[in-house]
Amino acid sequence: MTPHARATDETRRRILEAALDCFTRKGYHGTTMDDIAAESGTSKGTLYWHFESKDDLLESAIRWFFDAALGPDAVAALEETPTAGGKLRTLADATVEVSQQAEGMFNLFLEFWTSSENREQSAELWLDLLAEYRDIVTDVIQEGIEQGEFRAVDAGALAWALTAAYDGLAAYVMLEPDLDLPRVHAAFIEVFLRGLQAPGATPPSREPGADREICGSDRRTNGTEKP
Repeated sequence: MTPHARATDETRRRILEAALDCFTRKGYHGTTMDDIAAESGTSKGTLYWHFESKDDLLESAIRWFFDAALGPDAVAALEETPTAGGKLRTLADATVEVSQQAEGMFNLFLEFWTSSENREQSAELWLDLLAEYRDIVTDVIQEGIEQGEFRAVDAGALAWALTAAYDGLAAYVMLEPDLDLPRVHAAFIEVFLRGLQAPGATPPSREPGADREICGSDRRTNGTEKP
């Protein structure tokens, strides 16, 4: 890569980071291209050289974030994991970590989608990201079935259910910021893997951390406070 290409890539990365910071802090409509230019230390002209519009910049920033978070490192971690159950746990762990890093991202996308003049086109961004993740989960479940580790199930349908469960948790964190996402995740993935386990297969190991409070306020599941 030439020095110019490296500088161009670095500028683009700086713009994407600044855009995400501004969008998640101020919201889509509350953020201007001037805000992003100031945050990234560039000019509006530079922004428009790299991106056609604010919409294009938002979509590129979201894709860049998830590609980095669930990209080569996540794939390498899967390849190093010998069992399908371990791979699903690794994927779920990574999903929770991304959800914690991406605070405000889900809300940002909802704001963008609900205000878009073309909701179908806007939804394609999220659907594309979901499809990539779902396909990986489907392949892992199918691998577990073929190896005799998992019982025979509809891998594609179960992958959708798992994806929806973690998307739902990410949404609940917006409503309950004190929600202990790691603990909820540990309890859920434990039950999920045990339900998948084929008769006679080795039970999955229990994840630590089940004794922590689910949220800082320590509310019970019915919403009432402890006496």
